[in-house]
Amino acid sequence: MMNSNIIKKLSFVGAFFTLIVISAGAWVRLTDAGLGCPDWPGCYGILGTPETEEELAKARELYPDAIIDQGKAWREMFHRYIAGILGIYVFFISYITYRFAKHVGLFLPIALSVMIVVQSLMGMFTVTELVKPTIVTTHLIFGMTTACLLLWNGLRVDTKNEDEKSNFTFFIKICIFALVIQILLGGWTSTNYASLACPDFPKCTEEWWPSDMDFDKGFTIFGLPNVNYEINHMEYYAKLAVHFTHRVGALLLTILFLGLFLYIFFLQKSPIIKKIGLVVLLFFTLQIFLGISNVVYSLPLNVAVLHTVNACVLLMSMLILLFYSTYNAQRC
Repeated sequence: MMNSNIIKKLSFVGAFFTLIVISAGAWVRLTDAGLGCPDWPGCYGILGTPETEEELAKARELYPDAIIDQGKAWREMFHRYIAGILGIYVFFISYITYRFAKHVGLFLPIALSVMIVVQSLMGMFTVTELVKPTIVTTHLIFGMTTACLLLWNGLRVDTKNEDEKSNFTFFIKICIFALVIQILLGGWTSTNYASLACPDFPKCTEEWWPSDMDFDKGFTIFGLPNVNYEINHMEYYAKLAVHFTHRVGALLLTILFLGLFLYIFFLQKSPIIKKIGLVVLLFFTLQIFLGISNVVYSLPLNVAVLHTVNACVLLMSMLILLFYSTYNAQRC
């Protein structure tokens, strides 16, 4: 018989491992290795990467137009392998939650299983659709959703209490929704290679409101042409619109979160809520610093990867805040 404490710990391990997979995915994307293997699930027709002369010759025969980069192929397959391990792990978590923590209900186990299947399909479409920004952004947000579902699963198996509604929890949910929108904007900025469209800070192209921004082309989500998006980027003024929108979103989100922090530190009496609020403040401040550093230092790989991962960590910290303001309200 597996107790709830074990399921909780295994769920948290899964959430942490998901962050590693997200890190690897960001690393692959930012090093332009998303098409390091032009096929799926294998790589140039094999389950590893082409290394020997025979394997390389076969790869050239199968994909005569491809430029075989063994480094990119290795990075892409590494990401696929650890994502596959995560998939098996998520199915295991779903099963033991359903089997031994029935008080959690069916939604979380089913949602976790469905999400990992969808993520697998999105990984395939990322390759077959030539890293189309809509697909890659969706793949990123679903990866973060997987991490959040595992975290929430771990939190929920440890309590059987009904949730309590309050104005505070409602405000937290608004902040979470706004954060998700900003993460989507960030993903769209990155997948369209618009991270450096504004090379300066705090102004953008030496203007507070850049001229000639093309929002129509910048936010065309559906009906995109079937081209290789690692090579064929959107036009500059479309990139400018995307990048600037992400900056405006960051400003609006900061104002919203300032209201949250003011409430937590000056009006909230719960010690545990204050402690979680400090954690949220830490990751939020780090996210702002990383975003500015991406521009000032021209998108260093380690900073860009950490910016992506920290966005997920910030979202997860907000979910912990939501949990302790609702299901575990009696502990506060």
